[in-house]
Amino acid sequence: MWWISAARKTFCLRRTVPLGVGKIFEVPEMKTLSEKYGKSIAQICIRWSLQRGYLSLPKSVTPARIKENVKVFDFTLEDMDVQLIADLKGCVGYSADPDTILL
Repeated sequence: MWWISAARKTFCLRRTVPLGVGKIFEVPEMKTLSEKYGKSIAQICIRWSLQRGYLSLPKSVTPARIKENVKVFDFTLEDMDVQLIADLKGCVGYSADPDTILL
C-alpha cells in the first residue's frame, strides 16, 4: 500500500508558488514570448513547466482564466525559449529538483 507521510505532504503543500509571485508578468522577455507565440504569459509558463517535465497545477477561480490555462497543448516552445525562461533570474522562485530532495 502506498501512502505519503504527513511531513512530506506538508512539504509539498508549502511548495506551491503562483507564477513567479506575479513578477513574471513584468519580465520583458516573457512579453516578447507571449507575442511570438500568440499566447498569454500564464500559458507560456504552464507550457514551459510541461515541457520541462514538471507537473503544473494552475489555479484560478476566474472562468476565463481556467479555460485559458487548458489551452497549452496546441503549441510547443522552441528549445532556445525554454532555456531563456530557465535562465531568468530575480523574477521567479527557485527550488531544488524534487527527485533529489531527502526528507
